[in-house]
Amino acid sequence: MKKALLLFASILPLLAYIDVTPIEIGEHPGTGGSVGLSLSNTRGNTDKTEASADLNIRYDSNRTHALWFFGGYKYTDTEGKSIQNRGSAHLRYLHKIDETLYLESFIQTENNRINGIKNRSVAGGDIRWRFFDTPSFGRGYAAAGAMLEQMRFVEPDKDPMQHNFRLSTYLFYTKAFEAGARLNAYIYYQPKTDRWSDYNIYSLGEFQTPIYKNFSLVVSVTYNYDSTPPKYKDVDSTDMEQKVSLLWKF
Repeated sequence: MKKALLLFASILPLLAYIDVTPIEIGEHPGTGGSVGLSLSNTRGNTDKTEASADLNIRYDSNRTHALWFFGGYKYTDTEGKSIQNRGSAHLRYLHKIDETLYLESFIQTENNRINGIKNRSVAGGDIRWRFFDTPSFGRGYAAAGAMLEQMRFVEPDKDPMQHNFRLSTYLFYTKAFEAGARLNAYIYYQPKTDRWSDYNIYSLGEFQTPIYKNFSLVVSVTYNYDSTPPKYKDVDSTDMEQKVSLLWKF
Protein backbone atom coordinates (compact mmCIF):
# COMPACT_ATOMS: atom_id res chain seq x y z
CA MET A 1 0.00 0.00 0.00
CA LYS A 2 2.87 2.39 0.76
CA LYS A 3 4.31 1.73 -2.69
CA ALA A 4 0.92 2.45 -4.22
CA LEU A 5 0.72 5.74 -2.33
CA LEU A 6 4.16 6.77 -3.55
CA LEU A 7 3.16 5.87 -7.08
CA PHE A 8 0.02 8.00 -6.84
CA ALA A 9 2.03 10.90 -5.45
CA SER A 10 4.51 10.68 -8.32
CA ILE A 11 2.02 10.48 -11.20
CA LEU A 12 -0.83 12.70 -10.01
CA PRO A 13 -0.81 16.45 -10.50
CA LEU A 14 -1.15 17.35 -6.79
CA LEU A 15 -3.30 20.36 -7.52
CA ALA A 16 -4.75 22.68 -4.94
CA TYR A 17 -7.92 21.21 -3.48
CA ILE A 18 -10.32 22.09 -0.64
CA ASP A 19 -12.81 19.72 0.98
CA VAL A 20 -16.19 21.41 0.46
CA THR A 21 -18.40 18.99 2.45
CA PRO A 22 -20.88 21.05 4.55
CA ILE A 23 -20.25 21.32 8.29
CA GLU A 24 -22.80 19.76 10.63
CA ILE A 25 -22.08 20.91 14.19
CA GLY A 26 -21.37 17.97 16.49
CA GLU A 27 -20.34 15.49 13.79
CA HIS A 28 -16.60 16.25 13.98
CA PRO A 29 -15.96 18.24 17.21
CA GLY A 30 -12.71 20.12 17.61
CA THR A 31 -10.28 21.23 14.94
CA GLY A 32 -9.55 19.47 11.65
CA GLY A 33 -8.92 20.17 8.01
CA SER A 34 -6.82 19.40 4.99
CA VAL A 35 -3.73 20.73 3.24
CA GLY A 36 -2.26 20.44 -0.25
CA LEU A 37 1.06 21.66 -1.66
CA SER A 38 2.66 21.13 -5.03
CA LEU A 39 5.53 22.41 -7.15
CA SER A 40 6.58 21.19 -10.59
CA ASN A 41 9.27 22.49 -12.92
CA THR A 42 9.74 21.30 -16.52
CA ARG A 43 12.66 22.33 -18.73
CA GLY A 44 13.76 21.25 -22.21
CA ASN A 45 11.27 20.93 -25.05
CA THR A 46 8.72 22.58 -22.74
CA ASP A 47 9.48 25.26 -20.15
CA LYS A 48 6.75 25.16 -17.52
CA THR A 49 6.50 25.99 -13.82
CA GLU A 50 3.47 25.19 -11.64
CA ALA A 51 2.96 25.92 -7.95
CA SER A 52 -0.12 25.59 -5.78
CA ALA A 53 -1.05 25.60 -2.11
CA ASP A 54 -4.27 24.98 -0.18
CA LEU A 55 -5.29 25.23 3.45
CA ASN A 56 -8.64 24.16 4.91
CA ILE A 57 -9.26 24.46 8.67
CA ARG A 58 -12.52 23.73 10.48
CA TYR A 59 -13.43 24.28 14.12
CA ASP A 60 -16.58 22.65 15.52
CA SER A 61 -17.59 23.79 19.01
CA ASN A 62 -19.85 20.73 19.39
CA ARG A 63 -22.54 23.09 20.69
CA THR A 64 -23.95 25.96 18.62
CA HIS A 65 -21.28 27.33 16.30
CA ALA A 66 -18.41 26.49 13.95
CA LEU A 67 -15.68 28.36 12.08
CA TRP A 68 -14.39 27.44 8.64
CA PHE A 69 -11.37 28.95 6.89
CA PHE A 70 -10.13 27.91 3.49
CA GLY A 71 -7.82 29.47 0.97
CA GLY A 72 -5.49 28.66 -1.86
CA TYR A 73 -3.15 29.97 -4.52
CA LYS A 74 -2.17 28.65 -7.94
CA TYR A 75 0.41 29.92 -10.41
CA THR A 76 1.35 28.47 -13.81
CA ASP A 77 4.05 29.85 -16.11
CA THR A 78 4.72 28.48 -19.62
CA GLU A 79 7.54 29.70 -21.84
CA GLY A 80 7.95 32.73 -19.59
CA LYS A 81 4.25 33.66 -19.85
CA SER A 82 1.87 33.47 -16.91
CA ILE A 83 -1.22 31.48 -17.91
CA GLN A 84 -2.72 31.10 -14.43
CA ASN A 85 -2.40 33.40 -11.43
CA ARG A 86 -5.17 33.27 -8.86
CA GLY A 87 -5.69 33.08 -5.13
CA SER A 88 -8.48 33.28 -2.56
CA ALA A 89 -9.19 33.29 1.17
CA HIS A 90 -12.60 32.64 2.76
CA LEU A 91 -13.76 32.77 6.38
CA ARG A 92 -17.21 31.45 7.34
CA TYR A 93 -19.07 31.43 10.66
CA LEU A 94 -21.94 28.97 11.19
CA HIS A 95 -24.53 29.22 13.97
CA LYS A 96 -26.96 26.38 14.62
CA ILE A 97 -30.59 27.51 14.93
CA ASP A 98 -32.05 24.01 15.10
CA GLU A 99 -31.31 20.57 13.65
CA THR A 100 -31.99 21.61 10.06
CA LEU A 101 -31.44 25.41 10.04
CA TYR A 102 -28.10 27.24 10.21
CA LEU A 103 -27.17 30.90 10.01
CA GLU A 104 -24.03 31.49 7.93
CA SER A 105 -21.96 34.67 7.62
CA PHE A 106 -18.84 35.01 5.51
CA ILE A 107 -16.09 37.25 4.16
CA GLN A 108 -13.91 36.47 1.16
CA THR A 109 -11.14 38.01 -0.92
CA GLU A 110 -9.77 36.70 -4.19
CA ASN A 111 -7.86 37.63 -7.32
CA ASN A 112 -7.63 36.20 -10.82
CA ARG A 113 -5.29 38.38 -12.86
CA ILE A 114 -5.49 36.22 -15.96
CA ASN A 115 -9.23 37.01 -16.04
CA GLY A 116 -8.56 40.70 -15.37
CA ILE A 117 -9.67 40.71 -11.71
CA LYS A 118 -7.17 42.46 -9.44
CA ASN A 119 -9.27 41.93 -6.34
CA ARG A 120 -12.79 40.80 -5.49
CA SER A 121 -13.95 41.18 -1.89
CA VAL A 122 -17.33 40.08 -0.56
CA ALA A 123 -19.13 40.04 2.80
CA GLY A 124 -22.54 38.55 3.44
CA GLY A 125 -24.74 35.96 5.07
CA ASP A 126 -27.48 33.42 4.43
CA ILE A 127 -29.83 30.90 6.00
CA ARG A 128 -28.98 27.26 5.25
CA TRP A 129 -31.70 24.60 5.34
CA ARG A 130 -31.04 20.84 5.25
CA PHE A 131 -34.20 19.75 3.44
CA PHE A 132 -33.51 16.02 3.38
CA ASP A 133 -31.20 13.59 5.17
CA THR A 134 -31.45 9.84 4.60
CA PRO A 135 -28.88 7.01 4.77
CA SER A 136 -29.85 5.83 1.28
CA PHE A 137 -29.96 9.13 -0.62
CA GLY A 138 -27.60 11.41 1.34
CA ARG A 139 -28.23 15.01 2.29
CA GLY A 140 -29.59 18.02 0.45
CA TYR A 141 -29.09 21.66 1.41
CA ALA A 142 -30.53 24.95 0.16
CA ALA A 143 -29.40 28.43 1.20
CA ALA A 144 -30.56 31.98 0.46
CA GLY A 145 -29.00 35.28 1.49
CA ALA A 146 -27.25 38.40 0.23
CA MET A 147 -23.78 39.89 0.01
CA LEU A 148 -21.86 43.10 -0.69
CA GLU A 149 -19.23 42.90 -3.43
CA GLN A 150 -16.33 45.19 -4.33
CA MET A 151 -14.38 44.53 -7.51
CA ARG A 152 -11.14 46.12 -8.72
CA PHE A 153 -9.76 45.26 -12.14
CA VAL A 154 -6.35 44.95 -13.78
CA GLU A 155 -7.26 47.62 -16.36
CA PRO A 156 -9.49 50.16 -14.57
CA ASP A 157 -9.80 52.33 -17.70
CA LYS A 158 -11.70 49.46 -19.34
CA ASP A 159 -13.37 48.11 -16.20
CA PRO A 160 -13.96 50.74 -13.48
CA MET A 161 -14.25 49.67 -9.83
CA GLN A 162 -17.62 48.16 -8.93
CA HIS A 163 -19.65 48.12 -5.72
CA ASN A 164 -22.49 45.63 -6.02
CA PHE A 165 -25.26 44.12 -3.93
CA ARG A 166 -25.98 40.52 -4.90
CA LEU A 167 -28.26 37.75 -3.81
CA SER A 168 -26.37 34.62 -2.80
CA THR A 169 -28.12 31.28 -3.15
CA TYR A 170 -26.97 27.71 -3.47
CA LEU A 171 -28.01 24.06 -3.63
CA PHE A 172 -25.71 21.37 -2.25
CA TYR A 173 -25.90 17.59 -2.37
CA THR A 174 -23.60 15.20 -0.48
CA LYS A 175 -23.65 11.42 -0.12
CA ALA A 176 -21.35 9.31 2.05
CA PHE A 177 -20.67 5.73 0.98
CA GLU A 178 -19.23 2.75 2.78
CA ALA A 179 -15.44 2.68 3.33
CA GLY A 180 -15.27 6.48 3.44
CA ALA A 181 -16.05 7.43 -0.17
CA ARG A 182 -18.14 10.57 -0.75
CA LEU A 183 -19.97 12.37 -3.58
CA ASN A 184 -20.37 16.17 -3.47
CA ALA A 185 -22.16 18.49 -5.89
CA TYR A 186 -23.20 22.13 -5.64
CA ILE A 187 -24.35 25.12 -7.65
CA TYR A 188 -24.21 28.79 -6.55
CA TYR A 189 -26.29 31.52 -8.21
CA GLN A 190 -25.40 35.16 -7.45
CA PRO A 191 -27.32 37.83 -9.40
CA LYS A 192 -27.09 41.60 -8.90
CA THR A 193 -30.25 42.95 -7.32
CA ASP A 194 -30.44 45.99 -9.61
CA ARG A 195 -29.67 44.09 -12.83
CA TRP A 196 -30.69 40.45 -12.95
CA SER A 197 -28.91 39.91 -16.27
CA ASP A 198 -25.59 40.33 -14.39
CA TYR A 199 -25.03 37.09 -12.49
CA ASN A 200 -22.38 34.52 -11.55
CA ILE A 201 -22.77 30.75 -11.45
CA TYR A 202 -20.30 28.49 -9.65
CA SER A 203 -20.75 24.71 -9.78
CA LEU A 204 -18.82 21.59 -8.86
CA GLY A 205 -19.16 17.82 -8.94
CA GLU A 206 -16.63 15.57 -7.22
CA PHE A 207 -16.01 12.07 -5.94
CA GLN A 208 -13.65 11.32 -3.05
CA THR A 209 -12.34 7.83 -2.33
CA PRO A 210 -9.86 6.89 0.42
CA ILE A 211 -6.64 5.19 -0.70
CA TYR A 212 -4.44 5.06 2.43
CA LYS A 213 -5.16 6.20 6.00
CA ASN A 214 -5.92 9.97 5.80
CA PHE A 215 -5.22 10.22 2.06
CA SER A 216 -8.01 10.31 -0.53
CA LEU A 217 -8.13 10.43 -4.30
CA VAL A 218 -10.47 13.15 -5.60
CA VAL A 219 -11.85 13.46 -9.13
CA SER A 220 -13.68 16.76 -9.73
CA VAL A 221 -15.19 18.97 -12.42
CA THR A 222 -15.88 22.67 -11.90
CA TYR A 223 -17.89 24.97 -14.15
CA ASN A 224 -18.09 28.73 -13.56
CA TYR A 225 -20.01 31.30 -15.59
CA ASP A 226 -19.88 35.11 -15.45
CA SER A 227 -22.62 36.74 -17.54
CA THR A 228 -20.66 40.03 -17.75
CA PRO A 229 -16.93 39.21 -17.67
CA PRO A 230 -14.25 41.92 -17.61
CA LYS A 231 -13.34 43.53 -20.93
CA TYR A 232 -9.69 42.69 -20.21
CA LYS A 233 -8.24 40.79 -23.20
CA ASP A 234 -11.70 39.57 -24.22
CA VAL A 235 -12.05 37.26 -21.23
CA ASP A 236 -14.47 34.40 -21.86
CA SER A 237 -17.64 34.04 -19.79
CA THR A 238 -16.99 30.36 -19.03
CA ASP A 239 -14.29 28.59 -17.02
CA MET A 240 -14.24 24.81 -16.78
CA GLU A 241 -11.70 22.54 -15.12
CA GLN A 242 -11.32 18.78 -14.65
CA LYS A 243 -8.95 17.74 -11.91
CA VAL A 244 -7.52 14.65 -10.22
CA SER A 245 -6.11 15.41 -6.76
CA LEU A 246 -4.56 13.78 -3.75
CA LEU A 247 -6.13 15.02 -0.51
CA TRP A 248 -4.71 14.70 3.00
CA LYS A 249 -7.13 15.26 5.90
CA PHE A 250 -6.04 15.85 9.46
